[in-house]
Amino acid sequence: MTRLLDEEFLGAIDRASEDHDIIAACVCRNEIDRLQSWLAHYRAIGVGCFAVIDNGSDDGTHEYLAAQPDVILTRTTASFAAANCGMDWINAVRARISRRIWLLYTDADEQIVYRGWPERPLADLCREAESEGANTIFAFMLDMYPDGPVESGQPEEGRDLTEIAPLFDSEYHFRLRPVKPWRHPDGWVEVVGGPRVRLMSSLQREAKSSWRTYWLRGQSDRVLPRVPRRFLPLALRALPTQMPVLAKYPLVRTQTPVHYAHNHVVFGGNVFRESAVLLHFKFLADFAARVHREVERGEHYNGGAEYVLYADMIRRNKGMDLRYPGSVQFRGADQLIEMGLIRDLTDFGEYPIPANAA
Repeated sequence: MTRLLDEEFLGAIDRASEDHDIIAACVCRNEIDRLQSWLAHYRAIGVGCFAVIDNGSDDGTHEYLAAQPDVILTRTTASFAAANCGMDWINAVRARISRRIWLLYTDADEQIVYRGWPERPLADLCREAESEGANTIFAFMLDMYPDGPVESGQPEEGRDLTEIAPLFDSEYHFRLRPVKPWRHPDGWVEVVGGPRVRLMSSLQREAKSSWRTYWLRGQSDRVLPRVPRRFLPLALRALPTQMPVLAKYPLVRTQTPVHYAHNHVVFGGNVFRESAVLLHFKFLADFAARVHREVERGEHYNGGAEYVLYADMIRRNKGMDLRYPGSVQFRGADQLIEMGLIRDLTDFGEYPIPANAA
């Protein structure tokens, strides 16, 4: 049984909910280069309380967070993988909040953008969603990257990460996630595209993938947990490649049925009609070093299989430069609306009820 969070930390969050209608929650490890921008981004749109679970950082992350007056902090060295990649911890935070508020869950490399940002407070978006009966908001990770090789994206104190990594892919495809005929849906809207898909496959190929494609790739999930870690790279080269899942639900309403199944699926969701975007700053100067660390740790899904694929991409490309003819520079929320990346979701129908929802 995964050890959950200490009561002092959870109690402090519950008490803070008396004064805050939004609490931001994060599980992080060695994120000192991203935290200043992360905190500044959310403070600027009105978030006044942060609940952070530090999973054994040793780069100054814990000390930096401990000095922030609006951060409630705890530290655990328990297994991230055994905690359902941190989701058991986030669900424990969600369940412990006794008031009906909004929990904002993002990683330290994710910054939310929505219609009206940055002038419109996040609380205003939440009130609109609440007024329409929604208990969660859908977003997808928009991978950001530098205007140069990835290793050129070095964060600097006082500079927003959109200045360090200002580019993103202009081509994305929204669709309903293909459903296997013999199973209930295990997702809803999915977004296909981005630099990782370009390097691992192609947008055209992935946009045409079907439930059969997903079924075939799903067999990897049966095999990989049984593969000794030293043979994982060989197994991944032999097996069909799983594409990164970009869909997320960064805002959920506490004291409602909604809760996280994992990072990319919620149970009990009544989704707000308009999507948001999470600017995703994975591809900065430390990317290669982080990939090699996570390959060694094996604490992510399927023993860190995705990071093994990244390591292979770095080797094959002799480093990484994610620019291509369709790269565009980030200008703001209106740009994302014009491009259809922040969009109305009503044509996709209601969020499904997964078969194992509880």
